[in-house]
Amino acid sequence: MTRWFLRRSADALFTIALAIVALVTLVHLLPGDPLVALLQERSVDPVQRAAMEALWGTNRSVPEAIGATLSGIARGDLGLSFATQRPVGTILLERIGPTLLLGALTLLCSFAIGLCVGLWQALHPTSRRARVISGLSLVGYTLPSFVIGMLLIWLFAIALPWFPPGGLVDPLLAEDVTRGTIFLDQLRHLALPLLTMVIATVAVPLRQQRAAALATATQPWVLAARARAVSPSRIAWQHVWRPALTPIITLFGLWLPLLVSGAVFVEALFNWPGLGSLIATSTTERDIPVVVGAGILLVIMVQVGSLAADVLYRIANPAQQDG
Repeated sequence: MTRWFLRRSADALFTIALAIVALVTLVHLLPGDPLVALLQERSVDPVQRAAMEALWGTNRSVPEAIGATLSGIARGDLGLSFATQRPVGTILLERIGPTLLLGALTLLCSFAIGLCVGLWQALHPTSRRARVISGLSLVGYTLPSFVIGMLLIWLFAIALPWFPPGGLVDPLLAEDVTRGTIFLDQLRHLALPLLTMVIATVAVPLRQQRAAALATATQPWVLAARARAVSPSRIAWQHVWRPALTPIITLFGLWLPLLVSGAVFVEALFNWPGLGSLIATSTTERDIPVVVGAGILLVIMVQVGSLAADVLYRIANPAQQDG
């Protein structure tokens, strides 16, 4: 297991390096002037512009840009934002917390619901309730997330003003309030974006678990357990659920980075200060250091998630041999 883990980690590092090279190359070749955010429509003479290009590295060739990025990563320096003149690492640290909170809770809720309901559907394939649940989950999946969000805002923030329509915390909270009050206020602000993300994503693990459990339910060991009059609950959780986990584990490991990068519309709609809205804004402003820094962070998250999925897969399948 240790030898496999070291080899798998080395593969992940190599993949990260290749992805960073591809990312820097693509961003460097994008059309447009990255100095627009710096100049802010001010006119400068050619000598000043050449000096600014040399200072900020916008006149580098692709190999030079790749080398500068890799050396900066080795030093822990992702550069300065063109738009705000602040360190990119500081900006990412400020934004990653809210995004990880929203993404991780969405992941846990979607997969918890998907695993339980998908297994139940597989064991009751002809049930009317199973068909209704499948239809509702598909409706949520096919609707754009911002449409779901707007409906929830209208229903629960306007028609029934139970939750705030956006933001991370109430800006009017007094400075001397307790941590418990702040925590409850953040939960209220989190409710609608979290519900939006869960409705938009729960169909994937639900249908994946249902398909995997249906395939497992026809295996010889399950049929033998039924012939021995084993209780339905024991068949469900001991003979069907665990063998059907393999595709869900793979999906689980890769889903969090997808949630982080795919929450752009939800974060913008609910004014949620996360990475998704930062990437969208920085791309529009041609803030190359922030775009590259956020991209590198997502690449690392994808590889960490993939590595975690492989580890969980081997734990769930201990008979698997090293390869």
